[in-house]
Amino acid sequence: MKKKLVAVMMASALVLGMTACSSGGADKGGSVKPDEVYSEEGEQVTLEFINGSAEEQYVAWLDEVIANFEEKHPNIKIEIQKTSIDSFNQTVMTRFATGDVPDLFSFSANDMTDMVPSGYVLDLTNSPNMENYSEGMLDSFTKDGKVYALPIANDFMCVTYNKGTFEKAGIKKVPETWSEFLEVCKELQAKDIVPIASGFSEQWVVNGTSQTVYCAQVLANEGPTLAELVDRSSTFAGTEQWNGFFTKLQEIYPYMNKDPFGTDQNTCYSMLANGEAGMILNGTWTVTNATAMNPDAEFGIFALPVSENADDNVMPMCPPEAAVAVAAESPHKEEAVQFLEYMMSPESASLYAEKGAGIPIIKGVDTSNLKGAFKDAADIMNRGDVKVISSKSFPSANEDAFINDVSGFFLDGCKDPEGAMKKLDTDFDNLVK
Repeated sequence: MKKKLVAVMMASALVLGMTACSSGGADKGGSVKPDEVYSEEGEQVTLEFINGSAEEQYVAWLDEVIANFEEKHPNIKIEIQKTSIDSFNQTVMTRFATGDVPDLFSFSANDMTDMVPSGYVLDLTNSPNMENYSEGMLDSFTKDGKVYALPIANDFMCVTYNKGTFEKAGIKKVPETWSEFLEVCKELQAKDIVPIASGFSEQWVVNGTSQTVYCAQVLANEGPTLAELVDRSSTFAGTEQWNGFFTKLQEIYPYMNKDPFGTDQNTCYSMLANGEAGMILNGTWTVTNATAMNPDAEFGIFALPVSENADDNVMPMCPPEAAVAVAAESPHKEEAVQFLEYMMSPESASLYAEKGAGIPIIKGVDTSNLKGAFKDAADIMNRGDVKVISSKSFPSANEDAFINDVSGFFLDGCKDPEGAMKKLDTDFDNLVK
């Protein structure tokens, strides 16, 4: 999904996918037990960390985390190896291929296929940090029951709203059920505020809005996985959850801005930022983009409440794709793990949110110094109101068909949910012939 002018808030901005490395024995991999990594004294050690992100807020956060860690552990120094985006993959590949391994390095879910079997990555399964993640959150970095990397943040597909606009419209709390959500839309519209800003002139926005709805309505609600729809072991038509998806699009369409297909998403960010619109249904990167339009505005997020039972409405989230790992052949494994665990601790995650680097996915974050969307997200994680889903994106060919058919549904005034589902089934069938 393309995101124009998106200042990516999450770990996707932290870590670039790395090219898989060459051969190596599987016996290189190892694990470090928790009681082996907490020595406060010892010889002077310098850890090399190859970092794949130059994103300003992340770098500022990392610098402060390092300073805090080094103050607590004066015998350990962290040396950041900065590489350009273009050369990151090649740098890491060359280092591992020649045996000149770093102690820590940026790591993506794509690297699990080759780097873990090659024995390049340390097993972190015994780390006490495991308890800081919700169930399923580490699935992207897990193989054969072992965890090989730790993430700090991720994107949510959710509702971003302008808190000042809600207050102006007399809306005192975020909706907790679908009927309450529609009532909020009515109240905003009655105040001449566009309830849902939608920039459908850009196809990725059609997809992002759809993902916000189907992640909650279908994927977090025991519906068929996207893989089952792609391999045709399941269908859109005749599926209760997908019928609910199209019905909900039908219900929210009247609350979108006029001519959404003639509106770009930057216009929508501006509408949200300046109080012309109340909400956007898309990813959490909306907060960064809207804040850039109006730094004085305060934004919040909440899970789209698709159910009439408030307890059933949770924030759907895919497992993170980006993290940090420790090299199995690092000469300072214990110290490297010690730093990584501090880097991914609730203390550092709180700082991550305070710095505006993104929305952390670690439980136990101190929210006392947070506000707006960062506090909302931390509260969601601390409560455990998250449902980890397998994937929110179709393969490219299926995604193109999906966007085209959903766009057609909107352009036709959302009149025929059953016809839209049958059209999707036909188009997906044609892709496997």
